[in-house]
Amino acid sequence: LTYRGFVLRKARRYDESLAAYAAALAQNPDNILARSYLGMALVEMGDQTKAKEQLTEIRARGGAGSRAEAALDAAITTGQADNY
Repeated sequence: LTYRGFVLRKARRYDESLAAYAAALAQNPDNILARSYLGMALVEMGDQTKAKEQLTEIRARGGAGSRAEAALDAAITTGQADNY
C-alpha cells in the first residue's frame, strides 16, 4: 500500500494516493515511510500544514534522524518533494 501510494503520487493521482497511504497507516500507524510519502503528497498539493503534521508524527513514532524524516523535512522546506 505504501508503494502503491508512491506510484499514484508520482502519476499525480493524488486522491488515490492519499487513499493508499490511509490504508497503509490503518494497518500500521507507525509506518514512517508511508507518513513521509503522504507528507510529500501533501506538499505537492500545497498543504504545508498537514505535511508538517506528518513530520511531527514521524518524529513522535521514533523516526527522528531517519531518511523518511529528512526527506519530508526537506520537501516542506523547499516546497518540492524529491524522488525518495
